[in-house]
Amino acid sequence: MPNFTAEELTTICLNVFQKLSIPAAEAEIVTRSMVDANRVGHDSHGVIHLEKYIRELDAGLIQPGASIETLHESASIAVLDGNWGFGPVIATRAVELAIEKAKQTDISSVAVSRSNETGRLGGYACLAADAEMIALMMANDHGGGTCVAPHGGVEGRLSTNPIACAVPIEGQDPIVLDMSTSVVASGKIRVKQHQDEPVPHGWLIDTAGESTTNANDFYSVPPAAILPFGGVAAHKGFGLSVIVDILSGALTGAGCSQSEDARVGNGLFVLAINVASFREFPGFSVEIERFIKYLKSAKRAAGVEAIRMPGERGWVEQRKREQEGIPIDAETWQQIQALL
Repeated sequence: MPNFTAEELTTICLNVFQKLSIPAAEAEIVTRSMVDANRVGHDSHGVIHLEKYIRELDAGLIQPGASIETLHESASIAVLDGNWGFGPVIATRAVELAIEKAKQTDISSVAVSRSNETGRLGGYACLAADAEMIALMMANDHGGGTCVAPHGGVEGRLSTNPIACAVPIEGQDPIVLDMSTSVVASGKIRVKQHQDEPVPHGWLIDTAGESTTNANDFYSVPPAAILPFGGVAAHKGFGLSVIVDILSGALTGAGCSQSEDARVGNGLFVLAINVASFREFPGFSVEIERFIKYLKSAKRAAGVEAIRMPGERGWVEQRKREQEGIPIDAETWQQIQALL
């Protein structure tokens, strides 16, 4: 498995986009989204997507340079139409706009439709954390991508419907919750397939409702379905997924999950909370630090080295990969080489 620095991966991706005459500013945003995902260990949202971006560009599904249209707005909200441009470009603009509005109105929200896949939501939430704001983000698959079974069902009816929240801490890495409401993101199944490895029990069920560990079953016809997260309490993951679908689909105008034939993209909902509107940021940070210390003081279970806060493993992995390089599986690297 070859290793690369973040700078090497960035250069490779930018060169591929340059060959296709993608606007440099857009290429940089899309590349940063992918490489940053790899840096923190979210390989399912990293450069494994480069081949997919190129395939969708060739098919005319992604419109480079598409205008991000404001359908309507007020001082505290905006509704955007991405006109099927690059998802990372649209998501970045949505968060930046939410930050701008929250500076004036304390809390703001931005709803987005007709966006192609945005990638890792946590990376965008961190943009708000950098501005000393709390960001809450969620996305559905614009009505398509129905690969997750509802609780009690054996066929896909929901997308993985991720949710992310970033909480700033003065002088420290933010707390970052970044999770799918399914037991696993679909991209992690693709990673397992590329590595020719079985998926764990509890990720997938076949059309008879039986557990399967064969990643290829997810791409067969009819496909295996991903389960909602929660195990014996999967009804909770299912319920949260329904709410994400409503906020990302019904409220934005993108549409809730409806059909395997619906075009896959992202409906996106962004909420930004300006911490300084509620209390001074240093005092907020002190309370978060006290809270973290209290949680970490709990007696650990056997074999547990440390209690980790949400997102902490990613920051640890980033520092490790900065020293040792970013591993890219052989199948993904072969696909990238074919694009060079």
